[in-house]
Amino acid sequence: MNPNANSNEFNGFYYEVIQQVLSNVKDAFMDDGADSEALSQLKLSWEHKLKSAQMVGRQRIISYKKTPNERPVVVIRSYDDNPGLKEFERIFLSMIKRLTNGTEVKLSKNGTELSFRPGLIHGGELELDCGVQRCISYFLEPLILMAPFCKKPLNVNLSGVTNSVDELSIDAIRATWLPVFSRFVLADQCAEIKIKARGFKPNGGGSVTFSSPIKRNLRAVQCIKPGKVCKIRGLAYVCKVTPSIASRMIDGAKKMLHGNISDIYITIDQRKGPQGGLSPGFGIFLTAETTEGVFFHGEAMSRPKGQNEDQTVPEEIGEQAARRLLDAIHMGGCADSFCQSLAATFMTLCDRDVSKFLLGPLTISSVHTLRNLQMFFEQMFKLEEWWKVMKEIAGNAMKNGSEDKCLLTCVGVGFFNINKDQL
Repeated sequence: MNPNANSNEFNGFYYEVIQQVLSNVKDAFMDDGADSEALSQLKLSWEHKLKSAQMVGRQRIISYKKTPNERPVVVIRSYDDNPGLKEFERIFLSMIKRLTNGTEVKLSKNGTELSFRPGLIHGGELELDCGVQRCISYFLEPLILMAPFCKKPLNVNLSGVTNSVDELSIDAIRATWLPVFSRFVLADQCAEIKIKARGFKPNGGGSVTFSSPIKRNLRAVQCIKPGKVCKIRGLAYVCKVTPSIASRMIDGAKKMLHGNISDIYITIDQRKGPQGGLSPGFGIFLTAETTEGVFFHGEAMSRPKGQNEDQTVPEEIGEQAARRLLDAIHMGGCADSFCQSLAATFMTLCDRDVSKFLLGPLTISSVHTLRNLQMFFEQMFKLEEWWKVMKEIAGNAMKNGSEDKCLLTCVGVGFFNINKDQL
């Protein structure tokens, strides 16, 4: 079945198909007597795809806001053991409704049928409790996509979980998303993310402020030179635990990065009281900056309090973050792999001019983003294998990092911010 065949799906199609495949594969494994470790790894792989499917749902809601067509009833997890919208998805729809004028959301009693009519993006100030099921980044990502097209500049205060093991953290969005955002949005006042308080699972307690300017339109960009890594910066954060853990994480990270680059500087962020949230936790966040202003990141943190799994020692957390940073550098491109969707979306919405963006290996969510852009904006991208392009230009002289880099080329649709007040 073609996932693009039905434009009314939210994320139920991907969710149900993946759940069914996971169930079938699990039965096959159990019949063949496979070990539990292999089954656990397979389950984690499919759970990652489930999260990608949930991201598709957010992307489609945001695309609905930019295309004024009415969207009829969609079916959401109607065959799941827990059917309908989850609590964090209800909060997300509530956030969209509060930031817009004229948006109509109708949900059936059991939560499996949703009717959505988009309105105009108003923006302005908002305070939102994001709960503790998902990280604040789940709600912040669509806000960044909407921010330039609001009537009034966004000033949003989000409370909840700022750092979660299996999700993108606020530090990562601030370090990798905002530089890509600034390439398309030229303004006197740049977008800004402030972490007022950190919050770990299970109780959260974090607070984040996001402010962004508005623009009439986005500019086309051509970003094909990633540059060379010139420095690595990091932040070891600890909340309601002994400060010595931060030093141990830094030692583990520097041990892994030793011999790669000399310019490494990692600071400590120790939070106490209300700024430390409601649950203890610790982690380390690393960024690598290139000579062309490209940022890559790697992060690792402790597991939430109350989980049955054993905690990882601080030295191993530091090594894990450094290893993830090196993997991100190896994949390369002019943007971190977690913000490929942002680059592709803004390339589509920019002026009617040619945009080029060099990305690393495309992620699952990026592929779904390209499909959504084709569905809602009829946008087609030209995808080229970067190693073939450079082989024609400079032979093997420019071969560096992964050979799976992808060069995206498109002509923007010339999307204008009709909500912005005209002088």
